[in-house]
Amino acid sequence: MKRKAPASKSFRLLLAGGILQIEIMRKKIIVILVIAKIFTSCHNNKNEVAKDKTTIQSIDSVVSKSAKKYDLKSILGKWTWQSEDKSQQFTIDFIKFSNDSVYAKYCAVYNNGAKLDCDFDDATINIRGTVENEKKFKVKFNSFFNAKNGSAEIVITDDNQVKWKITNSPKGEFYAPSECVLKPKELLKVSDNKIVKLPLDFEKLKNCSQNCNQIYPKYTSADLPNVSKIAMEITQYEPEVIYMLDNGTLDFQTYIVQYSGDAISQTLINVKNEKLISSEDIGYELGGEDESFQSFVINEKLEINIIDINYKTKLRKVLNTFKINSEGKIIKIK
Repeated sequence: MKRKAPASKSFRLLLAGGILQIEIMRKKIIVILVIAKIFTSCHNNKNEVAKDKTTIQSIDSVVSKSAKKYDLKSILGKWTWQSEDKSQQFTIDFIKFSNDSVYAKYCAVYNNGAKLDCDFDDATINIRGTVENEKKFKVKFNSFFNAKNGSAEIVITDDNQVKWKITNSPKGEFYAPSECVLKPKELLKVSDNKIVKLPLDFEKLKNCSQNCNQIYPKYTSADLPNVSKIAMEITQYEPEVIYMLDNGTLDFQTYIVQYSGDAISQTLINVKNEKLISSEDIGYELGGEDESFQSFVINEKLEINIIDINYKTKLRKVLNTFKINSEGKIIKIK
C-alpha cells in the first residue's frame, strides 16, 4: 500500500495563517457585539433617567399646586369668642390686608356688659400689625379706654380658628382677654328660639310665673354687645335686659331694651347692619311716687299702644299709638 506524501512546509504555514485570521475576526466580532450591548444599555438608562426626571418634575408641579399660599381674604370679617359663663365676649373684625400689613379692630365686653371696650364706628381701627407668615400676625393695639401700645400675636389654627394672645399688655385700662380662640361670627348668630312672639302685652311679661324663659326669652348686654352699645348711645345707660321681637320677614331687627335705676324704663329700637334706624321710649315706671305708670302692647301688625295704668284701680288708658313701617321707622298714628 502506498502512503500519502506529507504536506509541504509552505502549505502548512498558509493554513496556520488562515486559522489565525479567522480567530482574530471572531474576537473582533465579539468585541463589537459587547460594545453595541453596552451602548444600548447606556442609551436605555438615559431614557429611564429622563423618564424619572419627567416624573419628578410632574410630582413637584402637583406639590407646588397643592401648597398654594393661604388666602388671607378668607378671614376678613368678624370672629367671636365668649366665656363659658357668658359674662365676657371678644370680637375681632379683620378689616383689610395690605401688602404685609393687617388692619382690624376689636370689641371687648366685660362683666355682662358693665364694661364695653368697643367702638362701632366702621372707620375705627385699633389693631395694626405685620403678617409674619401666611398664618401668623404680630400686632399692636390700643383699647377704647385709652390704654396704649399693647402687643399681641394672632394665629390662624389648623382647624381654621383664630387664636389671640396678648404678649405685652397696654398701659392703661383695657378689657381684651389675655388669650382666647375665636370662631367666625356667623357660627354664633342669635338663635330663632330666643325671639319673643307677638302680640306682646308687657304687663303679662312682667307678671309671668311659669315657662317665662321659653315664652319671653331675653338677652344680656354681653350676649348682644352691638345692640347694647347702640342703646347706651341713646340713653347713656347700660341695658339690663334686651328682648328681640318677631317682626316677620323685615330686613331689620326690632328690640326692646330695658334700663333699671331710680326708675325702670323700656325703649323700642330698630337696627339694621348694626346701625340705629329709629327708637321710641315706650315704658316707664318710677314706683309708688306716681299714681300711674306707663306700659305698652305690641300686636302682630307692629302697632304699639302706649298705655297709662293706674296703680290702685288698674285702669288702663291708651295714650298714644305708633306703628313700625317696612323701613323700620316708628310713626305716630294716634
